[in-house]
Amino acid sequence: AEWCSPLPHRCGMAIRSIRVARAYRELCRAAAETFAADRLAQRALRMQTATALRQNGLQMKEDDMVNDLRSGTDFVRYEIVQASYQPESDRYKAHLRQDLIQRGTIDLQPPPDPVTGKVPEI
Repeated sequence: AEWCSPLPHRCGMAIRSIRVARAYRELCRAAAETFAADRLAQRALRMQTATALRQNGLQMKEDDMVNDLRSGTDFVRYEIVQASYQPESDRYKAHLRQDLIQRGTIDLQPPPDPVTGKVPEI
């Protein structure tokens, strides 16, 4: 069975693989969990990934696409902690999910300065 991406075909070929579609869907689910309060981040991740898949679809093997998507899904799911800036305290609040806590050590690096975007040195 074939699958064709529902996104507009602006960047080349459509991906026609059930396995790639499933892996992409899992990445989208991970983004929805990790960036629950940040719809723009979710959308950007989905759109950039779909664009990259279309642009590289002819050069990559299906297994490579699936493996890259799974790797990206694991990264989004287990390596990113969503935080929100709290202007009243001039600090960030980390939003830790239970699945991250259960995996073990969480190494929270200092967030970038909201004005300059630079990460402070430790």
